Amino acid sequence: MRTIEDYWKDFEKFGFIKHSKAGRCDFILSGEKGEGGFSILGDSSSSMAVISDCTLYTPFVIKEYISERFIDIGQYYAGAASYYQKKDSIAEFEYGLNAYVNTNTYCWYKRVEPNVRLLNISFAFREIFFSSLPIKLEDDFFERAAMVLNPKPISIPKITAICNSMKDCTLEGNALSLYIHGKSLEVFSLLYDYIYKEIPKSTVHLSAKDKSILNEVKSFIENNYADHFTIADLTKIFAINQQKLLSGFKSSFSSTINEYTKKIRMTKALELLYDDELSVVEIAKSVGYYGDGYFQKAFKETYGVTPSQMRKDL
Repeated sequence: MRTIEDYWKDFEKFGFIKHSKAGRCDFILSGEKGEGGFSILGDSSSSMAVISDCTLYTPFVIKEYISERFIDIGQYYAGAASYYQKKDSIAEFEYGLNAYVNTNTYCWYKRVEPNVRLLNISFAFREIFFSSLPIKLEDDFFERAAMVLNPKPISIPKITAICNSMKDCTLEGNALSLYIHGKSLEVFSLLYDYIYKEIPKSTVHLSAKDKSILNEVKSFIENNYADHFTIADLTKIFAINQQKLLSGFKSSFSSTINEYTKKIRMTKALELLYDDELSVVEIAKSVGYYGDGYFQKAFKETYGVTPSQMRKDL
């Protein structure tokens, strides 16, 4: 299991120096690795604001994977990074408001380019925040949020205005914590309203029972990704019409069953590559590939490099 705290520790390993005090935690680059850094304001265990402004002198490869439901939304002003789905190209962050919903299947990593200023202000929400809300989130909230928000820039001017105003905040200590808590609730309420005003495209009518079954299929894949199962097997196990299974799954989760299974397997494979004692062949078998060639092909299609090269980079 990889938490956000593990993610931040990777920044420390790279060369960011952590400084903590009431209401905030700053990660400042050491002089030889770059200048600037990023600051986490508020309660990092629940909801927080993150202000980033830094320039690296050397490239930074980081694993973009966490094992909890998580929502991040922020205003991007400048920056560049190359993603391993497109390893040889530089994808500049689009100016504007960008959101990401993590539902335990975040399975890629990126290289932050040197000598390019990264500048963004965002709000991030964790599991504890969702459970502490004065309302009960709908059962389909995270799936719907992922369909509406991922992976394109969006337009919610009031959230953009809140992000912009963070640059002028001079509060400290408990006052800062209270301020961020209030702004986090405001941002989330606007985001929640946006999610339920947007109507996700659906190509098939699904009853409440159908949706429940499809969620069971999704959980089955997440828990049995290393096993061999076919579409026909799933229709029998869950007693659902094949066409409704295929169309309903893609409509509900923006992915085919095969794509989702591959994504889960690749996420686990990336995690296992950190264990130097496991060979690539052993990793392939543990995630459901019994031919090393098939695993190598799937891995390179996902990350743009071979498992061995990925292990070397990490």
